This record gives sequence, C-alpha cells and structure tokens, in this order.
Amino acid sequence: MKIQIKYLNGIRFKRFIINSAQRINQMEQHLNDINVFPVADGDTGTNMASTMSSIVKGVNECKESSFTRISSVIADSALIGARGNSGAILAQFFQGLAEATKGKVRLSTEAFAQAATKAAEQARKAISHPQEGTIITVMKDWANHLAKNAHHTPDFVELFKKSLSKAKDSLAKTPDKLPILKKAGVVDAGAQGFVNILEGIVNFIEYGKMKSLRVIASTTNTMRSFNLDKVDSGINFQFCAECLLEGNDLDLEAMKQKVVFLGDSLIVASSINRAHIHIHTDKPEDVFTELSEFGTIVKTKVDDMYKQHTKIKFDTHTKSVGLVTDSTCDLPPEIIKKYNIQIVPIAIQVGKKSYLDQVEMKPKDFIHILETSNQKLSTSQPPPVFFTEAYNKIALKYESIISLHIAEKLSGTIQGARMGCKDMKHSNKIHIVDSKTTSVALGLLVAEAAQLIQERFSIEEIINRIKIAADHVKIFISIPTLKYLMRSGRLNKTKGLLGTLLNLKPILTINSDGNIVEAAKVIGQKRVIYKTADLAIQFAKSVKDPRFAIAHVAAPELAQWYSDKIRTIFNSSKIMITEASPALSIHVGIGGAAIAVLGDS
Repeated sequence: MKIQIKYLNGIRFKRFIINSAQRINQMEQHLNDINVFPVADGDTGTNMASTMSSIVKGVNECKESSFTRISSVIADSALIGARGNSGAILAQFFQGLAEATKGKVRLSTEAFAQAATKAAEQARKAISHPQEGTIITVMKDWANHLAKNAHHTPDFVELFKKSLSKAKDSLAKTPDKLPILKKAGVVDAGAQGFVNILEGIVNFIEYGKMKSLRVIASTTNTMRSFNLDKVDSGINFQFCAECLLEGNDLDLEAMKQKVVFLGDSLIVASSINRAHIHIHTDKPEDVFTELSEFGTIVKTKVDDMYKQHTKIKFDTHTKSVGLVTDSTCDLPPEIIKKYNIQIVPIAIQVGKKSYLDQVEMKPKDFIHILETSNQKLSTSQPPPVFFTEAYNKIALKYESIISLHIAEKLSGTIQGARMGCKDMKHSNKIHIVDSKTTSVALGLLVAEAAQLIQERFSIEEIINRIKIAADHVKIFISIPTLKYLMRSGRLNKTKGLLGTLLNLKPILTINSDGNIVEAAKVIGQKRVIYKTADLAIQFAKSVKDPRFAIAHVAAPELAQWYSDKIRTIFNSSKIMITEASPALSIHVGIGGAAIAVLGDS
C-alpha cells in the first residue's frame, strides 16, 4: 500500500530534520572539498554539520508536538549554533519558516508551501549582496515548485519527492550562474548541502529511517574533478567573524547597515530578540564593537581564512598527523602558517570584557592595555568546545592528531582538551600531550613536532620523541619590574614592594614538574639581562644540538641582543624571535623577555 502523509506536525518535522542532519554528516567531507564560493576555505560541510547538530540538540530536548513549537525551537537552535556563511543562511531560512507557521499545530501541503516560500525569501534578505547560483537560488526554486504544486498535491510524500527533483535540477545549473563554480568543476557547496537536507527528508519518508545513501550526490558525479589550483581563493578579507547577539526588537536591516562597510559576505540572521551575524572582515573587533550597540554579544567566533585556504592547498599533499596547540605557545606566525598548526585561543579578561587571544586581541593591542589601563587583567583557559571545534576542523584530514599544550600544573587547558574530545567520534585519533612548559619553550616543542611530522615519523615515534624533548627544554624569563607580577596576583604586594625597594630582579624558569620557580635573583636591570643570557647559555652547553627561541614584550632590541650573544657562542643558523603572548606578558610586563633552549640528551 502506498504511504501517504496528509499533514505535517511537529513530531514528523522533528524526525525529518534529524534525518537531514544525518545526511549532512554523511556529506560533510564532500561539501568541504567542493567549497569555492564565497571563499575557498574548505569548511562548508563542517559549518552545515555543526549548525544542524545544534538544531538536533535543540529539538531532542523539546517534548512538544505542535509544528509551531518545533519550528520555533529549530529556528532558535539554528541561530545559537549557526556556523559560517551556509549556517547563517540556514538559520534565517528556519527563522522565516517559524515566523510563517506561528500558532500552527499542523500543516497541509499548501500551508507548508507558503511557509517555505517565506523562508526562502527571508534567507535571501539576510544577505547583504545575494548571489544567484548559490543556496538561495536552490531554496527559491524548490519553494516555487512547492507553491505551484501544493494545491493539487495534498500528499507530502509525493510533493517532497517531486520538489527534490526540482532542487537537484536547480543545483545542477549553479555552475551556469556562477563562473567560479564552472571553472572549478563543481556545484555550489551550500546549495548541495541544502539538497542533501531534502534528501534526508525524502529518504526518511521512503524507508522510515536513515538508509545509507551514496556519499557523492549524483549531480556532482557529472562534474569534473575539483581542483583548487584552478580558482583564486576569493579571499578579500582575512577573517570570518561571527557573533550571537541578544537584545530587544532587533532590526535586521539596521544591523546590516551598521557593519556592511567593514567587510563582505555579510549575513544577518535574526529573530526579534536574537541575531547571528556573519561577515568576512579584517577588523573583527570593530565589527563586534559596532554590533554591541544593539544588545549583548554572548558569543563570538573568528576564523583566519588565509590560513584555512593555505591548509586546503597544503592538504593536497596530506600528512598523516595534524598538530594543535594553544595560544600560550609563542611561535613566529610564519612557522604556524608553514606547518598548518591549529591554535586554540585562550581568553584575555580586561576588566569585565573578555577577548580571544590572537583573534580579537593581538599582542600590540595587549601591550597598549598594559601601558595605559589600570583595569584588572587576567587570562583563562579555552572552554572544551573550542577544542572540539579545532579537532573537528582537521579530524577528517588526518589519520592522527597531536594536541600539545601548556603545562598541566600551570593551567587547566589540557583538562579542557580532554573534555573537548571526550565524546567525539574521532576521539581515538587525538593524542593530548603535556609539554610541562609554556611560551617559547612550548613553541620549540611544537616546532619540533611539526618537523617530525614533515619527516614522516610514525605517530608513536613523534609522541615518544616529544615527551623526551619536554624533559630537555628550559625557559629563562627575565623580569624587568615586579609591578606586573603584583598586578596579576603572582606576587603579594608586601614582597613586591620590598623587592622593588631593593631593586631586585628575578629570573624565572619552569622545573621538571611543570611548576614556575625562581632560577636566580639579581640587583639591577643590566644584571638581569646578562644573567638571563648566561643561564640559557649554560644550559645549552649541557645538551647536544641546542635550538633556541626568544619571546619579548615590546622589547625587540633586547630580543635581538640575546640572539646575537647566543650566536657568538653557538653555530645556530636561525634563532626564532617572536612577540610574547598575553599569557606571558601579563606577568612579565613591558621590557621582559624569555629565552628557551631545547637540546638532545
């Protein structure tokens, strides 16, 4: 007997969406691979999967059965969890659907078609400069087909099957509307994802469960192989910035006009009291400042698209091991870029405001705060979800992942990493390693791991060598003033004031257990500089093949002096010099520096 569905209530729609999310999960890597518009940053599949995952979590917690309630939960969950360009568009699509079905317990095919038409229109309105040949084109063509056929097709089974065919036809034509797609030999990734969502619904209708589908959709099988080298990156701005904003009577158009001049690919998905904003920009902090006028920013996310694009090209020669660290790791940007190292940012607290290290606040910005602000300063470890996101970004690209972090005795960062991968489906490939150190000493270990990966050592051998290296790395930190140690709470004021009176200058190091201890104490600024260099040189003489790295806090001349002094004794072709992260700067203060030495036993 032929199955028919005459109405759509919340329970049925909930099941449809859950199965659509499963289909997106199946297609995640393929969607990443064909992602060339608006920028070739290879994350459309990941973004859509993350957005759909947020939706599924929301509907699973909702026990109500009316369409209006389930649709509202889907819309809210999409706004909260939207990720990337495609995720923001989906969020506004579902917002439009919820608005059009407000108060409805169940829908006929005609009512659903009307709602889908409004949803497609709302998705288009969210975009500052809508482009045909993308997801919004397929949404529109699909919704138009529903509207034309719903009045004489009261059965959802028949309507969804026929409308899926129309959506696939529209998808196949996206390269004709967008030259960059034709040049790359692909259909639009976001549009393909929307078709996959519809496939999930139809598959569930036909089989009652998520039957396995081919990972590559038939439409894309007709296209020639995707080749990133055939297309430009399309990247006009460095960062993909997103935020979740909460307020009252939010005005979508007003928010768009407020920040449109700061970048491109602007999408504002919004309900009356919540908005998800996506933009490509060079100034994410300015975007967030402008938007804060409309309400409270409760969540931000910033991705470096230059790095993502480089990663895609890098992955055409995929290596077996991916590398993750945190932003307490001090390394020159060119090293991070060269080895495609994923950085999980710590949070910097300035008074009551929080900023993501290296993303929302660069070292020069933090130096300015150190110089001019009297507000309380502190840092905090990344939440587990930051690690989950970092691992998910690269889990499908690598056979294994090494996650190398600041000493467990100094921070809860490693615990956050463990929690972040605990329930991941790829958790078995993630190896979390305690560096027992931080700053440029951690930087040397990360660079060492990157070199071993490049030389194709096995994951077991790399981890073993890094653990041994962690026992043979030392850092010596010169403290030019006790002011910042007192300010951060690392030194009580009585001892600090006494030390300042006596002009005492400590040199700190990290012992084998991962604790900060005093390596030496001298009187006077000149002596602390010389003593720091002497301690580093003395340790370097005790190991084989010493490698050096130097971090400084607004003191490039001092860093260069240290480098020159080391070179007079050791035949070191290159000594890494970099600005210190806020995690070090907040305690050391302006004029401070650290020398790290890694040697073989």
